[in-house]
Amino acid sequence: MAQPRPAAAERVAVLGDEVSAAEARVAEVLAAKDEVFVSTFIVGDEPFSLTALSLLRDAARRGLDVRLLVDAQWNKMPRAVEAHLLQEGVKIRRFHPFRLRHPLWVTKRLHDKLLIVDGKSLVLGGRNVESPYFGFGRQLHRRDYVDLDLLVRGAVARDARDYFLAVWNSRHTSPSRVRLKDLGRIGEDEIRAAEAVLDRHAAWLQARIRDRLAGTSGTESGAVAGVTSLPGLPTLPVETVHFLHDPPGGKGSGPGVGSGLLALLARAEKSVVIESPYLIPTREVRAGLAAALARGVHVRILTNSLSTTDNLWAQAGYVGLRKRLVRMGIELWEYAGDESIHTKAAVLDGHTVIVGSFNLDPRSARLNTEVAVALDSAPLARQVGTFLDSHLEHAHRIDARGWPEGASEPFPGVPRGKVCRLRLLRLLAPLIRSQL
Repeated sequence: MAQPRPAAAERVAVLGDEVSAAEARVAEVLAAKDEVFVSTFIVGDEPFSLTALSLLRDAARRGLDVRLLVDAQWNKMPRAVEAHLLQEGVKIRRFHPFRLRHPLWVTKRLHDKLLIVDGKSLVLGGRNVESPYFGFGRQLHRRDYVDLDLLVRGAVARDARDYFLAVWNSRHTSPSRVRLKDLGRIGEDEIRAAEAVLDRHAAWLQARIRDRLAGTSGTESGAVAGVTSLPGLPTLPVETVHFLHDPPGGKGSGPGVGSGLLALLARAEKSVVIESPYLIPTREVRAGLAAALARGVHVRILTNSLSTTDNLWAQAGYVGLRKRLVRMGIELWEYAGDESIHTKAAVLDGHTVIVGSFNLDPRSARLNTEVAVALDSAPLARQVGTFLDSHLEHAHRIDARGWPEGASEPFPGVPRGKVCRLRLLRLLAPLIRSQL
């Protein structure tokens, strides 16, 4: 974890909707002068992801140092696309590829989500590079995610850059599976076809940027040359911002995000509002929450219901805790909207904001790499708090039975088949609890 220190004149914007989250990323890459570093758990193979990759390719063509660090298990880029990116100068490394000499790597994944530009700006939060995180879940016939990022400009971006490079240069990463010396094994026709695909997505993006600058929502397609910028998002000044991260040498080799979050929780005096897609708090987190409740702190947590979760294994580890968490004194809610909650955020005492990749589960605590930003700002806390509060409109509160209030069954409205699968997984979940 980075050493807590006040940052001078940081400026922050809350990215609580898909449009602002996408536009902020595009704007930062277009404004880059020297380098663009991206770290992500998932890179997809669908129109949104390919458009994002075309943006990175074009940054490399402008002569920038472009680096993409992706989890090896969740790299879905087609080989020909990856080969084309390498030819164009995009540097790509994979985190924890399968290696017989490192069998435990298979359980320890890169969960960071970072965009760092010129060491001066940082986008961080829960969104991966894939369509459901930006309102295009229909491209994959999947639910969209409710998610949250922050755009931070200032010295904290240098901390994030230092961390990125430490992971990039560590023994935990390897060069792209499509090494330059292996490009001959991929047909030149395949690579040219991949280039044409990215060209089409780049042309689409250019047209959308032109429409955005013109203040229209036109549907014209085709390349629009010379569009190299977007208007910046309004930001607020923040005096105290900390970048939290796990040790680049590996989980457990030093203090990390989990210990940093527990330290912040220990300082809460009045209220703690948390949103986490997966809620399987470790013993340490439960102890921190219990201590906060004993101090008279009001604790509210919202997570996914069985109807909205995208992870039945995590839900199997959670549902047996519902009654216990409520009886501890936690105000527990489950989301029941059309999307799936993916936000990892908290507001403490109406002025401390935490946003990052950390879920309240054993994976984030003990296995995956994680990052977060913690800041002190009442205005930004109000913005994030309003975002979190809005989700209660499509949620139900869990009562002392561990059921939704007023319900006559524990999982109202959920198809019987899904409930049966959950009950089966609940029998197995205790055997792999540390992996949930």
